Amino acid sequence: MTTKVDYKAVLEDLKRQRAELDSMIAFTERQLGMPASVIGKTAVVSGNAPIEIQDDTFHGKNILQASEMYLQMVGRPARSTEEIAAAISKGGSNAAAASVATILGRDKSGKIQRVKRGLWGLKEWY
Repeated sequence: MTTKVDYKAVLEDLKRQRAELDSMIAFTERQLGMPASVIGKTAVVSGNAPIEIQDDTFHGKNILQASEMYLQMVGRPARSTEEIAAAISKGGSNAAAASVATILGRDKSGKIQRVKRGLWGLKEWY
């Protein structure tokens, strides 16, 4: 006698488990002071559902605007120049890490602050 497998239920259960694992990984990374994982097009953030970074998430935004939007999306802790550049590049903004560092360093609005060399955060965090 064979039993039928409800693949839809299996898939839903696996997705639920993946979301729980992503949250646990993000929590552990945060405890270690590591930046959020960037998995494919998804930045996993502390304890919340994953944040999707689509190909057009930052379309039409300059590097400063896209960086601020990304930092708001992922939250604390401070993020590295490389992480920000990778995320906003995935989201449709042309951004090399060197350009991101230069532009963030020249931010006159004061919305993004240099926390220490190569790490950036939103002013409201500090």
